[in-house]
Amino acid sequence: MARSTTKSKITNVRVFEEAREAIIKLESMSRMLTRAELETLEILFDKHATAIIAKSLQEGDQRKYEPIANIL
Repeated sequence: MARSTTKSKITNVRVFEEAREAIIKLESMSRMLTRAELETLEILFDKHATAIIAKSLQEGDQRKYEPIANIL
C-alpha cells in the first residue's frame, strides 16, 4: 500500500510541474495576446462562466429557448 502512495506523490509532483510550466509559458505569451484573446482566456479559466456557457449550448441543442422579453 505504501508503494501506491509513493507513486501518487510522484504523479502529483509531475502534474504540479507541468502546470507550473504551462503558467510560465502563458505568462510569457500573454504579452503578445490581444485584449480579446486575454478576455477569452479569463472566461475559459472561470469555471462558473464555462458551466453557464455549456448549459446554454446544451439547451440550444435541445431547442430550449427563452423569449428575449424574459431575459431583458
